[in-house]
Amino acid sequence: MTKKKWLGSLLNFLVPGLGNIYSRNVKKGILTYILFFIVVFSLRFTAYNFGLFLVSLTLIVGYYLYLIISGYRDVKKDNVYEPVYFDKWYVYILAFLFHWILVGSIKGRTLDKLTPINFASIPTPAMDPGLLIGDILAFKKTKAIERNDVTIFWFPDDIQTMYVKRCIGLPGDSLRISNSTVLINGTPWTSVPLKFKYVVTTDGSEINSRILEKNQIGESDYYRISSDTYQFFLTEQQAKEFRELPFLKKVDLSIATEGEPETMIYPKSENLNWNTDFYGPIYIPKKGDKIQLTDETVDLYLKCIEFENESAVRDNSGLKVNGQLVSTYEFKENYFFMMGDNRHNSLDSRYWGLLPEKLIIGKAMYLYWGRTSKRIGKRVE
Repeated sequence: MTKKKWLGSLLNFLVPGLGNIYSRNVKKGILTYILFFIVVFSLRFTAYNFGLFLVSLTLIVGYYLYLIISGYRDVKKDNVYEPVYFDKWYVYILAFLFHWILVGSIKGRTLDKLTPINFASIPTPAMDPGLLIGDILAFKKTKAIERNDVTIFWFPDDIQTMYVKRCIGLPGDSLRISNSTVLINGTPWTSVPLKFKYVVTTDGSEINSRILEKNQIGESDYYRISSDTYQFFLTEQQAKEFRELPFLKKVDLSIATEGEPETMIYPKSENLNWNTDFYGPIYIPKKGDKIQLTDETVDLYLKCIEFENESAVRDNSGLKVNGQLVSTYEFKENYFFMMGDNRHNSLDSRYWGLLPEKLIIGKAMYLYWGRTSKRIGKRVE
């Protein structure tokens, strides 16, 4: 039988090494297949910055070019091959199916568990302006999270869902929000550009797409309330530029009223009148902290106690942990407070509570893909 060079290339492209085996170079085919996984997975072990990511990506592209050339060159032109037992069409189909079943079985969460560098996409505007819908970031797996780190973690209310937020409060901190300003241990904390909700009133004119594009405002950044009123999520700079537009009558920051509770705010207690912009104070527990269990502390930390134990039941007699009535409690975990940079458009710790260290996956490093080309390679800060 006569073999075709182009088929050697195609088989090597579809299943690394299969084109070499097709040309009867079996040992080379097996080594090529093993090398494929080493080269491809190297990106997830070495790309700790965007430069190393590009190097790894170049190696992968170069390896695929090698596969195509190797599969082509290994087939001897006009050579007549004697049939062997594995040289059957169905053997190649089985090899193809085996390869893609193997690849499918180790990608996703299985691969994420094995590698120190993983990737996550941004599906919501909660971290805008730092992270935009459509961005894909690289992150390293670590539990060593510091204040201000963009953190990837499993959502406490659904540990199958991955979240990306900024770490605001660390174990042992006392956190309070006053008039939308975060205070950590009594000191105001600001270090990155933020977005807030603004009510914008026009003179009856529409805000056209040209103005939105000029100010980098997307569809998720606003909605229309009435013929002359809009709600926008804006940075301070965007709000300043809006105020300079003559047909806009008002651009007012929309802040919740102190003392008016929001029903969805954690810990959903009738004893607290917290809201998005006036929150706390709340102490963020660290491992080993001991507290007296009062109505107030049980309100604040019941969800944490439930997370750490098989059962935590509150009734008229007090709190029963694993069936035992207790009056004090020692925390087994470190906890963190997470917030989105889009402060009025983020489902974060203000709504679902404190994040256990056990659910932290890692820390964001850089964008390997962005909604716009200029964002590719940008360091996540």
